Amino acid sequence: MTEIALLRREIRALTDRAEITDLVSRFFRSLDERGFDARWAARTFAPDIEVHYPVGSFRGLADMAEVQTVTMNLFGPTQHLAGNHLVEVDGDTATVRWDAVHTHLHLDTTQQVRADPPGERFVTGGWYQAEAVRTADGWRFRRVELHVTWKQGKPPLVTEEAAEILGRLRV
Repeated sequence: MTEIALLRREIRALTDRAEITDLVSRFFRSLDERGFDARWAARTFAPDIEVHYPVGSFRGLADMAEVQTVTMNLFGPTQHLAGNHLVEVDGDTATVRWDAVHTHLHLDTTQQVRADPPGERFVTGGWYQAEAVRTADGWRFRRVELHVTWKQGKPPLVTEEAAEILGRLRV
């Protein structure tokens, strides 16, 4: 292999890693900014996406925006932090692992029902294991698994409506 070919291969590997790390960052930023819709889902996930969250497992691009909307609407403002990205690229697929801390402020209504003081939080930490695929439009997640390793505070109150929607979408 020529020196130029080796250099191109190295540049491709670095570019892939940067694009996949950006995919993780965009995904986490979107959790805090909300605004989930079909366009968001298509920019984040492959059509055959499969996610495994503490609230359940879900499959298919068509449901991802609704899953995220219902899940994130259980909370007020949030902040999701990602770090320690490990990216292993193999052609047009990649495995990705990253650590995460999720800080969720409870909704005012949740705090009132529980008689909690303002600003009560539910904080979790853990790690994600994901598979990404190269598409014509860039890297997308095909599989995302969240592994929560610790929790602090009370979990959210799940409304009957949210439970019904998530139950209907769960695989």
